[in-house]
Amino acid sequence: MKPITLPGLLFTLLGLLGSAGSAAAQGFEMSQSGDQQIQVYSDNGIEWHSEELRVIARGNAHAVRGTMTIDADVLTAHYRKGAKGDEIWRLDADGNVVIRSPNDTATGAKAIYDLDKAVFVLKGAPAKLVTPTDSFQATESLEYWELKRMAVLRGDAVATQETKTLKGDVLTAHFKDKTAPQAKGAKPAPAKSPAKTGGDGGLELQRADAYGHVVLTTATEKLTGDRGDYNVETGIATVSGSVKIVRDGVNQLDGGWAHVNLNTGVSKLFANAPGGEDTGKRVQGLFIPQKKGEKSDPGEKGRASFTGNVPGAKTDRER
Repeated sequence: MKPITLPGLLFTLLGLLGSAGSAAAQGFEMSQSGDQQIQVYSDNGIEWHSEELRVIARGNAHAVRGTMTIDADVLTAHYRKGAKGDEIWRLDADGNVVIRSPNDTATGAKAIYDLDKAVFVLKGAPAKLVTPTDSFQATESLEYWELKRMAVLRGDAVATQETKTLKGDVLTAHFKDKTAPQAKGAKPAPAKSPAKTGGDGGLELQRADAYGHVVLTTATEKLTGDRGDYNVETGIATVSGSVKIVRDGVNQLDGGWAHVNLNTGVSKLFANAPGGEDTGKRVQGLFIPQKKGEKSDPGEKGRASFTGNVPGAKTDRER
């Protein structure tokens, strides 16, 4: 049987019959919108492949469910027969993909949104995720897990927050829903539709972990290592492996584990991680004194250096 091409701009299928969604839901939650319908639009018609249980929308294709939207050049909706009608269980998007909630946006070249698993995978050069406070991108793929509120980025992954940047071969980001701050003594504001919350809602980064060729950059320092993590709530970042700290592009410290307080700007470097095996390595530093009237140069004479351990030192986390 040949596929039927529908001349109209709208094709409607029932969504997954999952847990009932809230009108104030935040983040990407297309699979958690209860029994709301998924509406599929396109400019160049819609093909209905009834035997293969799929619908293909071409030309400025647009899928809507509640406050969630997916835009692409081509959208393919895979559906199954359900008790209350046809149920879409997967959406494939190709070309200029934009996945949008009221406050967060993900973009890429291709995407698969598995509504059963509540996961979407974006691919592109790069794939990007932008929230009201942070941005993320990767050259290979970006996965977002709705129920875990977690994103996994692969390939030259980068997370940016104001003047701070965390890079790695692989990066995981853990989120919570962002809510607007409430003034002390103020009465709770009446509930709003998420489409009207603007920058007050959306995903807020809690923690980020980076693996492989890690680079943490602040306004004054650049740290490199094998593994890194950043806790947004405490402002503490750690980097482990073959750690290097370069301050102001000149002075350098080498060690095995670094503890950085991004709120105070205090960095601590140790030979080994707390409780870790003693590798016999030592902390080393290279400081370049700046001569009066001259710019410091790493190759100039008069360099001062030191080598030593930090016996009995404790990190803020241990205290």
